[in-house]
Amino acid sequence: MDIVNKNVSKLLNEIHKKNFGRNIFLFAMGLLISAIAINLFFVPYQVIPTGSSGLAYIISYISGIDLSLITFFISLILLILGFIFFGWDYALKMIAITVLSPCFLKATTLITRFIDLENTSLFLIMIIGGAMLGLSTGLVRKSGFNTGGFGVLSDIFKKYFYLSIGTSGLIINAILITVSAFIFGLNSAIYAIISLLASSYVVDRVLIGISHNKVFYIVTDNPLEIREYVMDELHYSVTLVKARGGYSNKKKKMLMCVVPTIEYLKLKELVLAIDSKAFFLIVDIYDSSVRKICKNM
Repeated sequence: MDIVNKNVSKLLNEIHKKNFGRNIFLFAMGLLISAIAINLFFVPYQVIPTGSSGLAYIISYISGIDLSLITFFISLILLILGFIFFGWDYALKMIAITVLSPCFLKATTLITRFIDLENTSLFLIMIIGGAMLGLSTGLVRKSGFNTGGFGVLSDIFKKYFYLSIGTSGLIINAILITVSAFIFGLNSAIYAIISLLASSYVVDRVLIGISHNKVFYIVTDNPLEIREYVMDELHYSVTLVKARGGYSNKKKKMLMCVVPTIEYLKLKELVLAIDSKAFFLIVDIYDSSVRKICKNM
C-alpha cells in the first residue's frame, strides 16, 4: 500500500511540475480577480464578501484599520491554525496566499477611482461581484494552491466534527451574514446572500465546466434497432454492456452512448418510439472524447 501511495504522490508531483507555469498564472489571476471584486463591488456598498474576507471587512469597518492589513492578520492566524492541526506541509501551501492576497487587495484599491458603478443596479452589482469571487475561488483551486481563508476552519470541522466542507462553509457564512445584518442592515445581508449564491454557482462551473454532452444508459428489449439508429443516423458509437436484471435475474444488454446535448431529445424520443417500456438513464458529462463516426460513402 505504501508503494502505491508513493507512486501516486510521485505522479501528482510530476503533473504539478509540468503545469507549474500555468498554475502560477491561474493563482495570480484568481487573487487579482478577488481583490478587484472586493474593492469594486463590495466595499463601496457596505456588503460583506463571503469567507475570511467578509470577517476582515467587518473588523476593518468597525476599527477603521486598513482592510488589507486586517486580511493579512486573519490569514496569518488561520495559517498558524493550519500548522497546529495539520502540520508543516499543510501550512506551507498557505504561505503564498497569506502574503500575496493582502498585497493584491491593497494594490487594487485605486480601481474605484477609474470605474464608477453609481447608476448600476445594486442587485446586478452583487451578481457580478459574487460571480467574480466564484471565478477567483475556482481559479485558485484549479491552480493546485491552497485557498486558505476559512477553508482551514472547514478542514478542522471535517476532521474533528465530521462536518462536510460544504456544510461547515454554509454555517460560517450564515454567521457572518447574520452579524452583517446588525452592522450594515437587513438589505445588505440580503445582497450578501445573493452574491454568495452567484459565487457558489460559478465555482462549480469553473471547476467542472459546462456540460455539452449527455451519456445515455439504455436497457431495452430492442438493443439492435436502437444501436443501428444511433450509429447509422446520428453517427455516434455505441457500447453494448452485458447486464442482469436485479429482480428478474434475466440477462439483458445495456447500451451506453455519448451524444451532444443538441441530439438529446432526438435520441430520447427515438428510444421511446422503438421501445416504450425501455429503461434509460441520462446523465450530464463534463469531459469526454465523443466523436462522430465517419463512414465512407
